[in-house]
Amino acid sequence: MKKLFGTVETVGRIPCSAKDAWQTVCFYEHVRTKPSWFLRTVLPIPQTTTGCYGQVGDESRCMYSDGGYLAKRITRLVNDTRIDFDIIEQTIRYHEHVVLRGGTIQAIDDGDACAVRMITRYEFRTPLLTLIRPFVVFTISAMHRFVMRDMLARLCVNEIEFAHVHTAFTAGTPATISTPA
Repeated sequence: MKKLFGTVETVGRIPCSAKDAWQTVCFYEHVRTKPSWFLRTVLPIPQTTTGCYGQVGDESRCMYSDGGYLAKRITRLVNDTRIDFDIIEQTIRYHEHVVLRGGTIQAIDDGDACAVRMITRYEFRTPLLTLIRPFVVFTISAMHRFVMRDMLARLCVNEIEFAHVHTAFTAGTPATISTPA
């Protein structure tokens, strides 16, 4: 059976420099505010995190409200503008059906603002799960927007423009999204 891979990309435009935005980049488990009702309902809530993510090869592990955990390894860092990571272990809710594979967070100067780009890669374990793909895409994009709003709060900025959500879905091999370094 072919593996079914997907990606969700969410881009938000924040009125600050990429350097300033980068200082606030974090993962879902590091956000200081309470997740929305929707996210609390469909995703486990981060409880504690150990490890670090400052250098290539660093690993962090987060325990979640459902008793599961998620472990990440940093695979690429580009001059305070981009971080790529792989999910190396997971036991969180749904992990036997929808497997998180990794992602990217990138801050790109865009004139008088900054484009923040978040990508999450995932895999469906069975073809029937493609039926819930729109819900998975909506949920991941909601998580991305939640993290970006936390970045705004840390920057003391009140406006963000969500430019788009892009999705890709392939059978056989993971979809690759690349941008210049």
